[in-house]
Amino acid sequence: MKHLFTILMLSVLFACNSDKSNKTETEVHKTTESPSATEKSLVKPAKTNTLSTVLTDVKTLSQLEGQNPIVAFQNMAKLEAQKVISISNENINSALDTAKQYKHCVITTADHTLVSITDLTNCKPSGSWGACMPFASGYIKKGDLIYQEDYCNNIIGLPDSQNRTMYLFN
Repeated sequence: MKHLFTILMLSVLFACNSDKSNKTETEVHKTTESPSATEKSLVKPAKTNTLSTVLTDVKTLSQLEGQNPIVAFQNMAKLEAQKVISISNENINSALDTAKQYKHCVITTADHTLVSITDLTNCKPSGSWGACMPFASGYIKKGDLIYQEDYCNNIIGLPDSQNRTMYLFN
């Protein structure tokens, strides 16, 4: 199962990196038993339930092997999220208001932090962010993935020049 999962993840990563035009279908030439006969078939990219697994239980992120699981999640989320918002202290309030309309909200900081907002109503005022920051759980990558449960501002850090992205899913 681990090998199948690793192969599937690598194919998703290579597919994402090989062509930035977001093609949804690829043409494949398939040779039948007769060497001269060729038929074309359309093959859709393999869908993985890895994204939905992480959305329902962020602890499963640590089970992704052979790569930076946060980067792997970001690559999948860019393609599958209903809305992607680059967040800063200027737009965090409106981003959190928008998040209330979605079932799942995940915030990443660069390639080293990923948090899943567990409760948008359970929040704590943050002076540096200028917003009431919700409770979250997720991982910080410091060599190994370190699991955290705290208010979002304590996990994603202070507002600075790092790229922080909010992914919203239904």
